Amino acid sequence: MKPHILLALAFITTANAADKLSAISEAWQKSITAETSGDYNAAMASVLEFKSAGGETYLASVRAGWLSYLAKEYEKAILFYTTAAKQEPRAMTPYLGMVAVYQAQSKTEDVLRAARAGIALDQFNRPLLLIAGEILYNQKDYRKAETYFERAHKLQPEDPIALSWLGWSQIMQNQVKLAVPMFAKLMQINPDGLFVSDGFMITHPGPPPRR
Repeated sequence: MKPHILLALAFITTANAADKLSAISEAWQKSITAETSGDYNAAMASVLEFKSAGGETYLASVRAGWLSYLAKEYEKAILFYTTAAKQEPRAMTPYLGMVAVYQAQSKTEDVLRAARAGIALDQFNRPLLLIAGEILYNQKDYRKAETYFERAHKLQPEDPIALSWLGWSQIMQNQVKLAVPMFAKLMQINPDGLFVSDGFMITHPGPPPRR
C-alpha cells in the first residue's frame, strides 16, 4: 500500500477516534449540567448516551446509581451500584452509595450489611466504620461497636464524634476505667457535645469541673 494511502487511513482513524471521544465527553458533561439543574431524567438519559457512545461502563453504572438515588428511585439505584461493584471490585463508591440508598429508606440491616461489605474492602474507611458502629451500638452490641469506633478514633484522634461513641461503648460494657481518658479529652475539646458531661460524670465521679 502506498505511503500516502496509509497516511490517509491513519488520519481517518485518528479523526474517528477524536469524534468518538468528543461524543463521550459531551454526553458526560450534559449529564452533569442536567443534574445541576435538577433534571435527573435528562441527566440519566445523557448517562445512557455516554455509555452507548463508548464511555466506561463503571463510570456509567456508578453515576446512574447516584442519579437514581437523587431521583428517589432506590431499587434502580441499588441495581446500578451493585453492577458498579462487580465492574470495579476494589471501588468504595458503590458501597458508600448503597449505604446512602438504604439509609434513605431506613433499612437499618441493609445499611449495616453494605457498610460491612465496604469495610471488608477498606478496614480504615472512617465513614463506614462510624455508620456500622452506631447501628451496632443501637442494637446493644457494644463490643462490636467498640471495635469500629476505636478504629475510627485512631484514624482521626482529634475528632470528638468517634471519641464519644468509643467512650460510651466502653461505659455500656461496664468498662468505665477505659472510658476515663476519653471523656477527660472530650471535656477539653468538646464540653458542650451531646452527652459529654453525662459521660464525664460517670467516669469522673465527684464535683464537676469549673467552667
